Amino acid sequence: MIDSVIISRLTDCNIRVITRAGLPLGFLIASTRKSIDIDLITFREKAEYGFVQLIAWLFRWMPLRLARGVAAILSLILTHVIGLRKKVALDNLQHAFPEKDERELKRIYAHCWRHFLYVGAEMARLPRMNDRLIERWIDLSQQSILKDELEKGKGVIVVSGHFGNWEWMGGAMSKIGFPVTYVVTSQTNQLVERWMNRMRESVGIEIVHRRNAVRGVLSALKRNRAVAILCDQDAAEAGVFTSFFGRLASTPRGPALFSLKTGVPIVFTAAPRHRSGKYRIVFEKMNPENLTGDRENDEYNIMQMITSRMEAEIREYPEQWLWLHRRWKSTPD
Repeated sequence: MIDSVIISRLTDCNIRVITRAGLPLGFLIASTRKSIDIDLITFREKAEYGFVQLIAWLFRWMPLRLARGVAAILSLILTHVIGLRKKVALDNLQHAFPEKDERELKRIYAHCWRHFLYVGAEMARLPRMNDRLIERWIDLSQQSILKDELEKGKGVIVVSGHFGNWEWMGGAMSKIGFPVTYVVTSQTNQLVERWMNRMRESVGIEIVHRRNAVRGVLSALKRNRAVAILCDQDAAEAGVFTSFFGRLASTPRGPALFSLKTGVPIVFTAAPRHRSGKYRIVFEKMNPENLTGDRENDEYNIMQMITSRMEAEIREYPEQWLWLHRRWKSTPD
């Protein structure tokens, strides 16, 4: 039978559960695919989708170095002409790096936009990902850490954030044979969201929508899959508050909940881009200590460990994290 505590807690995390009292897990009804009512799509959303499709097509067929060059030029327009999300990013950076001067913070802001346009350009290439691309641009030398955990047959919770190129990381892992499942959030534009998920599915990634995550995640773990969850965005009142760059930040508690409930291990991953332009995927098993059996305390300890590990990566490559997001929007009071 489903533990009523975990179900209620996961529901608090904006994970929707459809069930009936007393029914076992197999009777959960939840779809991992999201249908779209085209009549409800606005003209603006259709126009945005058309623009994304055009840009993605161009990036997909450009040589990678040229695509990155075009992305760099676009980032100059966004940062130096438009100043998109500049106030949010600089406020985040000033709190995170009080020792850095304004010039350095503005440099990180500009390079942050450049990096995420790189990620967008490279995501468009997912359908073309092959062994040659992986060998040239992605270092998977640490993959044995994840392989060893999957060989235990219980599945693995893979945690990461909007850092480096998480899309190529998951795509490469799937292409070389790891069974990868993404837990994804809804986007404002449903057509763009569907396109993003099709890009991921083109390399064999299984998609589970966050609102249906209970059934999807437990099913994936039962099938010994690597379930990837990004846990570096504001989780509002549903999250657990962890220390992140010296400030409390509401953090999704899903990885801790699923691990505590199932006993499945957690592996931290990140894919920073090095000076050569190559991404090096980091794998590290999380070994939480001081677990007491108190659910609240144990959730906090696990998520704080993950948050601290992510912060360490970001400090090394600050321009490769999403400073454009209001990460500290929610406060404990």
